[in-house]
Amino acid sequence: MSIWKRAGFYIFGWAARVVATTWLSTCRVTKFGREIETRYLKANPGKGLLFASWHRGLFFIIYWFRSRQAVSIASASEDGELAAQAAKRFGWVTARGSSSRGGRRAFREMETYIGKGHIGGLVADAPRGPRFVSKLGIIYLAKRTGIPIIAVIWSADRYWKLKSWDRTIIPKPFARIVALFDDQYLHVPADASREACEEYRQQLDDRLNRIMYQVDHFYDNPDIKDPREIEVPEPVPLPD
Repeated sequence: MSIWKRAGFYIFGWAARVVATTWLSTCRVTKFGREIETRYLKANPGKGLLFASWHRGLFFIIYWFRSRQAVSIASASEDGELAAQAAKRFGWVTARGSSSRGGRRAFREMETYIGKGHIGGLVADAPRGPRFVSKLGIIYLAKRTGIPIIAVIWSADRYWKLKSWDRTIIPKPFARIVALFDDQYLHVPADASREACEEYRQQLDDRLNRIMYQVDHFYDNPDIKDPREIEVPEPVPLPD
């Protein structure tokens, strides 16, 4: 990569921080269920914690977990470099790699950081066609480190939805944002087989989709004060 391109990525990272901070600081954020995180960290000082969320919400999540020693994997591509530079400016640590390039090295690097107590090895996965499907990577990470996974999703009363592969949502200025933590940890045993890991992956999908439904419908129900009060149909209807 040329020095000019590196400089451009660096400038982009700082510009992204300034713009996102100014923009998102106008929003009001209400969090539900966060006690599951605080309870774990209090009971396990010095240990990390894994979070999982759909990729659609990455814009706000990078800002939300700023300056908390959060670590994630960013693609080794130039698009990944843009994301990595923006994340770094918010205090994230990024391991670079993907399933087709440098993935194992990035996975080991992320595992090392989590083992050192970095909170929130947040791995955001993505929708595939009409379904929201996560990858096995975070399941294997939980298996190898012994660290549990917590699903967390946010939504807003006003946002833009991009026509992108991940259906990105971006809160509008002065929007009200609701964030919801799952009420259970997902523990993956160290001796879990590949078949068992696939079952845990499906469990994670189910938990993510349930709380996604609840936050997406929270502002449609003004009489409801807590998204956890929203009944979720089975099977869970997914957003367009």
